Amino acid sequence: MSFDKTKAMRNAEKYVAQGKIRLAISEYQAVVAHDPRDITTMNMLGDLHAKTSDRRQAVECYMKVAEHYATQGFAQKAIAIYNKVARLQPDSIEVSSKLAELYKVKGSLSEARSHYETLARHYEGTGKRIEALAMWKQIALLDPNNTEVCVNLAESYLKEGETEDAAEAFAEAGARFGRLGLHEDAVKAYHRSLDIQPDALRTLDGLIHSYSALGNTAKAIEYLEGILEKEPYNRDILYLLIDCHIDAQNAAGAEKAVLHLVEIEPANYPRLLDLVRMYLNAGDLDSSARILSMSSEYLLAGGQADECKHWIDEILQREASHVPALRLLVRYCSWIKDEESFRVSLERLAVSARAANEVDDERFALSQLVVVRPFETQFSERLAELKELHGFSDDLVDAELLRAEFDQVDVQPAEEVAAVEDVTPDVVEHPADAEPAVVAFEVEATSSSPVEEPAGGVDEHKLAKDLESINFYIENGYHELAAKAIDESEKEFGRRDEIDEVKRKVAALRDQAASNHTLTVEDMRSEFGLTDELPSDEDYDTKYHTAIAYQEMGLTEDAIRIFQEAISLVSPLDGTRRFFHCANLLGHCFMSTGHASMAVTWFTRALETPNLDDSERHGLWYELATAYDAAGNPVDAHRFYEQVYTENVDFRDVASRVRSEMAVH
Repeated sequence: MSFDKTKAMRNAEKYVAQGKIRLAISEYQAVVAHDPRDITTMNMLGDLHAKTSDRRQAVECYMKVAEHYATQGFAQKAIAIYNKVARLQPDSIEVSSKLAELYKVKGSLSEARSHYETLARHYEGTGKRIEALAMWKQIALLDPNNTEVCVNLAESYLKEGETEDAAEAFAEAGARFGRLGLHEDAVKAYHRSLDIQPDALRTLDGLIHSYSALGNTAKAIEYLEGILEKEPYNRDILYLLIDCHIDAQNAAGAEKAVLHLVEIEPANYPRLLDLVRMYLNAGDLDSSARILSMSSEYLLAGGQADECKHWIDEILQREASHVPALRLLVRYCSWIKDEESFRVSLERLAVSARAANEVDDERFALSQLVVVRPFETQFSERLAELKELHGFSDDLVDAELLRAEFDQVDVQPAEEVAAVEDVTPDVVEHPADAEPAVVAFEVEATSSSPVEEPAGGVDEHKLAKDLESINFYIENGYHELAAKAIDESEKEFGRRDEIDEVKRKVAALRDQAASNHTLTVEDMRSEFGLTDELPSDEDYDTKYHTAIAYQEMGLTEDAIRIFQEAISLVSPLDGTRRFFHCANLLGHCFMSTGHASMAVTWFTRALETPNLDDSERHGLWYELATAYDAAGNPVDAHRFYEQVYTENVDFRDVASRVRSEMAVH
């Protein structure tokens, strides 16, 4: 026989009207037994149980109704039902907890706070101090301006040994004091937090801002520098220190911190521009130009030539004849290969340098002007005058290289060439008002017969330059390079006394090296018949330093490619640190491109190098841990952090990292 819900409901209503409550309860119980989702009937059933003083049954019905409304998102209806329960069970912790959460969701913060306080006192009274603290924390979160509750909460956490929660609460108290303008109290709270967690960056940032607000930036700087003494490579602290110095307009301190940061991580070179701006605002144009000179190579190589020009113009707007800024302008014009602007900037530099008695800068400008403007004799005359006055003998500029920079060479008009054929080159004079004929350098074969280079001045000049380079190689110990250069010079110029002289020098130095010879890796390979030719140091060094240049300019993909070429030339067992350095930098490059697993490979390879000292080994373990962490492998990351921590607890920030890992696990 099927249940007739309609009939049961009519019977229940009739019994209620007649005052027959227990019979009505029986009918309603039958309804909800067959349809548990009938929340309205469940609520009426709870009301009837309450009338009969059957509190247990009433509470059971009300709780089901309240949970349904809360689950469906009807906070106000749920609150109304829980309040019915609270009247029947005024000391119910479960109901207070439910009401506290619902009032918080609804935005009734005063009511929520009242219930949280009830819970907190209950837990304190029953000895559940941690649970009580959780309730006080909720109260603190409800009132963002209540500083007292934050401080009390922090002190309570500290008593319970919950140091991380205590540090967080003190930091929150500091932030609230700061928002209220109570910066002295904020400083005290922040220091309490930092006594527990010295490396908490957010807390440090708050402390610095409060010190600044109090006009006590010197104290903030002192505090940060104290941290840097222990952690000299902490970039986050350096960022804060730089901002601190800039806020205090302490240019010298800011410069020291920025240079340290850029030394650690060249990609931070834009911070140099903050110094340029600071020095400009202070009217110190010399320092502005000096710092801009440091950053100009980064800016130009990084595709920010316009930014570089902007700051050069900023300096020159304040002083049009500022020699260091004009020197930078020359560099900029050379970089963008604008020959006319290059010439104009050289002329400005020459004039300004002469007025300022800056002989080296004037000579530098004139040496280039005589190449790009060979027929304007005032430049060569003034240069000759400087040489005579100061005893200069060498040329500052390689004319061929300068012309090649703009892809141009000087070419005499045909009629001048004809007029010169019967005259020695030394006595040819160009008219002062003649304009140079400059054309793009293109060589095109017009005859099957070879073209002979003119004898005399041009060949002798090139020979002199070659000999100068050879002597440079000899003086700096590059004997192989010197020998190669001598062979090339002999092929071009034939046997010459000057060439024979440098050959004798190289031979003598080689004999001397042979007499002091010790067994090298190459010797051992030869002795055991390992005839594969090892790469020269020159090949490796060229590639290695090129890769570093690419890395510093932010051209990481190119750096990786060249580093890989360099490391293919060496071995971890070749008795040098070449493999170690190259593998280490490859790891850093891959980390910067987000390829952490590839970085793991290279840091691991770097460990293959024998006889690593402690600092090298600890550094590689630390980088491996960081790479594993970035690759999503916390187990291996923790293992390597622990290895570093076991041998050197003060290495970088490994102590805080190990603590964090242990807290997580």
